[in-house]
Formats: sequence, structure tokens, C-alpha cells
Amino acid sequence: MYTYTSTIRKLGIYFAERRSSYTDLTTALRKAQIPLPVDKYLARSAFISALVAVAVLLSSCLIAIPLSSTFGLKVFLFPLPVSLVFGGITYSLFKYYPTFRSNDTAASIDRSLPSAITYMYALSRGGMELIEILESLAKQRRVYGGVADHVGYIVRDIRYFNVDIIQAMHDANDRCPSRHMRDFLDGLITVLDSGGNLTEYFRAKAAYYYERAEADQEEYLNSLGMVAEGYITVFVAGPLFMMTVLVVVGMIDSSSIILLQALIYGLIPGATAMCIILLNIMAGSQEESRGVPATAKQPDVFAGIEVVPSEEAELFAQLERAEAIGKYKKFFRNPLKAFFENPGYVLLLTVPAALIYVLIDVYMKGYLSLQPVIDTVAGIADNASTMAFPAIHILDDVIIFGMFVLLVPFTYFYEKRTRRIKSIESEMPEFLRRLASMNEAGLTLTSSIRASLKSRLGVLDREIRRMWKDIEWGATTSEAMARFERRARTAMVTRTITLIIKANEAVSDIRRVLQIAAADAEAAYRLKQNRFSNMAEYVMIIYLSFFVFLFIVYVLAAHFITMVPVGDATENLSEGMTMLAQYDANRYILLMFHATLIQGFCSGLVAGAMGSGSAYSGLKHSLIMVAIAYIIFTQLGLA
Repeated sequence: MYTYTSTIRKLGIYFAERRSSYTDLTTALRKAQIPLPVDKYLARSAFISALVAVAVLLSSCLIAIPLSSTFGLKVFLFPLPVSLVFGGITYSLFKYYPTFRSNDTAASIDRSLPSAITYMYALSRGGMELIEILESLAKQRRVYGGVADHVGYIVRDIRYFNVDIIQAMHDANDRCPSRHMRDFLDGLITVLDSGGNLTEYFRAKAAYYYERAEADQEEYLNSLGMVAEGYITVFVAGPLFMMTVLVVVGMIDSSSIILLQALIYGLIPGATAMCIILLNIMAGSQEESRGVPATAKQPDVFAGIEVVPSEEAELFAQLERAEAIGKYKKFFRNPLKAFFENPGYVLLLTVPAALIYVLIDVYMKGYLSLQPVIDTVAGIADNASTMAFPAIHILDDVIIFGMFVLLVPFTYFYEKRTRRIKSIESEMPEFLRRLASMNEAGLTLTSSIRASLKSRLGVLDREIRRMWKDIEWGATTSEAMARFERRARTAMVTRTITLIIKANEAVSDIRRVLQIAAADAEAAYRLKQNRFSNMAEYVMIIYLSFFVFLFIVYVLAAHFITMVPVGDATENLSEGMTMLAQYDANRYILLMFHATLIQGFCSGLVAGAMGSGSAYSGLKHSLIMVAIAYIIFTQLGLA
């Protein structure tokens, strides 16, 4: 511990003397909200990088020792350069991390900024003061993310550090990583200085940033199109070309099959994983959160206070146990409802079912026999050296059907929930406009919800009835809408309901707020639909590329590999073609079959990541492509 502390202190002194050379890193640390001075951060980075270099050096030397008997002492020339390279890479990653984190924070802020300004506009139009609006926004971190964080710093400086609002905004501007939010704060400072109309400023900025969001989405779609074309060219056509070459080379060099296996079992899945990660990183600045937290729970004001046991303590304990048991009873009473609300629960059933199916199928086919184990145990005292354990061969059809048992139920419930959410989001703007028109006619928000029971919107009708039922059973309008938000769990619904609940509690003119919320929901839905419609063509292109891949691989397997003379058929060949006797056609055909299955599964995931922004949405494409590949190879006698 002393060595670590003293080393960090000495390195910190070294970097502190050169602090002026790291002004960009200092700014990045502040924008990334990393609470460390630049000299201490660099000292820790250098120390960890040195540890990495030493670890790589020792590992390289251990690897070089057995290799020296084959390649000589020259292998010991590599450990030192390799360790220096790894240490330098580690140090560079540490230096880049604050910039990466600040860019990620900026993307999060830009994503929620238009809706956050709309929230401020709605409350401002309802008559709230600016500081009250900022305080309200700062409490909505679960909805508005980074925007609420930076607004919270402004409120903190004003309330606790006695800083005036203009200076607090200047300070927030200096540490904010988002260029768009800095521009918004600059404009807000100007409006406050000049005494301008805040409500009109919020309205103009909300419209401006939604237009910016559309322009940014166009750039994102263009980038996504380039990624799609690159994926098809490099990760579909490329492996197809390499497979063809390796199959031909296998006629001359039988060791090329190792490269073919590495390509099929390693390169294609690895490249797909990298592509999906890249798509998720790109979508991070565009996609809304799919796992929006439910409405925040109220803090327990009695937390940490010791409670004196009373006579009713056992009754309360029994009540808690009954509530816990009640949750399980509710699940088992209607498990399909739980699966529709949270598709991940279905994996609790399908994972054991898939494992049981695989074991039973393998056992029934005779590939899992306990008799060798019994014979071995019975004769272990006589001859322990002859122990023979069963070899378990997992067949292709067992794995494929096991995968379908595992994924088909999850995919079904996931797609049903996704479609339900899309329907709710598409119907939400019309529902809000109807509430606004009823409120304008003189009805309260509660009465407007009751009047909406007679409307016919679609999927949202059921949720409206559930909200009204909650109100009839004693819940307030805000509580009923909050429960609806928990059931939906999408970013758009969460933003809309949060805005309506706050406006219903704080302002008198709820009609204007409902109109603003309807416009905000419609703009967000239009952006999402525009993205889906533009990317649908790339999903079709991925399907076409898979069919081309499948056709060429099938032709290669059926009309080339099967025609290569092997075994006794090579006796009549010339002396220069005797190497064909080692050509294992069945093994190559099996590899072609596996290639189509793996390529189909991977292409489906990429199609989902491109078309819907989630690899889970690609499972349906994966299952379809795998089924097509399996049927073609099995029905045509190649597998």
C-alpha cells in the first residue's frame, strides 16, 4: 500500500509540473464528471499501464520459454516490445476515456434535449416561474437523463451555494459536454438579461431542436446505410469468396480445412458481434431507452429509524409474507400475462425445456449411454486403465430444434409486446388531443378520461379502462396515469405521462399542456417511424444477401464438393492428383451446412439491429433464416 501511494505521489508531482500541457484532458475530465485532478488521473493511468506492461512481459516470457526449443533464442526478442506496446495502448485508452465518456454524455443530452425543452415550455406556458421549472426538471432524471443532471447543478448552485441564476447557468455551460445544450443555455441567459419572453423562447427552441433531430437522423440513416453495405460486402460476400477458395485449395492441401473451420466458427460470429456492437454504439445517440425505469418510488422518510417492536409486529410480518406469496400466486394464476408484460420471464421455462429436450433426444438416438460408465465402475478394481467414458455427440438437428424450443416462445412474446407498444405510441397523440378538446369544453382531466371510455382508439382503449377503474377504486388521476406508465415502460409514454402529471399538479390550464404533449408525442413517433421505414429496405437487402449466400453454398456443396473423386475413385487418376485421396467430401459438406446456419442466425441479428435498433428484434429473422437453411440442406439430401 505504501509503495502504491508513494508511486502515485511521485508520478502526480511529475504530471503536476506539466499540467499546462494537458488542458484538453482537464476539460474532458470536467465534462465527463470524473472527480479527479488531471495530475492524479494521469498518475493512476501511468501506474496501471506499467502494471499491464509488466504482466504482459512476464506472460510473454513464459510463452517464449517452450517456443525457444523450436525457434531458438530469437523468440526472447519479442516480449519486451510486446509489453511496451500493450502498456502504451493501455495508457492511450486511459487518456481517451474522459473524451469518450463526455461524448457519450453529450449524446445522451442531445437525445433528450428536445423533449426536456418541451417540458419546460409546457410548464412555462402554464404559468410556473423559471426556477420552479428548473427544480421540477431536475427531479426527472429517470426521464430526461443528462439534461436533468446539468439542470440539477444549476439548481444546486442557486439553492445551496447562493449563486445567482445567470452565473449558475454560465458555470453549467462551462462543464456541459453537449454543444446543443450550451447553445440553449447561452440563449436562455440572453433572454433573461434582456427581459424577453421565456415561454416563446422555449417554444422556438423546442421546434428548432426537433428539426435538428430530424436532420441528425438523416445523417444517422446515411451512416447506417454505409454500415449495412459494408456488412454485406465484407461479412457476407467476403466469407463466401474465402470459403470457395478454401474448398478448392483443400483439394491440394488438406490442412486448409482448419482455416475454413476458423472462418465459419470464429470469424463470422465474431464479425457479427462487432457489427452489432457498432450498431448499438451508433444507435446510442438516436434510440430511446427501451428499459425505462418505472415511476420512481417515494423515499422512505423513516429509513434508518429504529422501530420499537409492538404486539402487531408479528401481524405485519405475516402480512409481508402473504404479499410475497401473493405475487407468486398472481404469476401462476395467469403466467401468460406476466410473459406478455416481461418476455424475459419465459426463459425461465424455455431454458430448462430446451436442455431437457436436448438430453432426451441425444439419449434416444443412442449417443448418450450410461452402460460404459456402469461397466467401467464395475471393473475399476480389476483394470483401472481401461476406463471408457461415453462420447456425447451433439447432432445438428438436436441443437437446431433445441434452439427453436428456447427462442420461439421468447420471440413470440417479445414481438407481441413490441407491437403493442408501437400501437400505444401511435395512438397516444390522438388520445391526448381528445383530452385537450374535452378539457377545452369544460371537463376536468378526470372527467375527460371518463368520457374517453366511449372512444375507439385501439390497443389504448384497454389502458384507458384500466385507468378509469383505478380512479373508481380510489386512486387519484396522477396515480392512475403513473400505473399506466409502469405498464407501458417506454420512453415516449414516460415523458408524456410525467409531463401531464406534473402539469395537472402545478398549473391551471391543462389544455395547453395536453396540446403540447400531443405535439411532442407525435414528433417523437414520426421520427421513429421515419427511421423504421428507411431501414426496412436494408432488412430486405440482408435477406437477399442471405439467399444469395445460401444458393452459392448449396451449389458449392451439391455440384462441386460431391463431384470430387475420393477414396477408391482416385485410383484411376494421374500421379499428380493422388492428394485427392485425402479429400473428405462429407466433412466439407457438413461445414457448408454449418456455414449457412451460422450465417443465417448472424444475419438475422444484424437485420434486427439495423431495422429496429435491437438485436432481440432480429431473433425472428434469425429463426426464419435458420429454418430455411435447415430445410433446404436436409430435404435435398445434403445433411
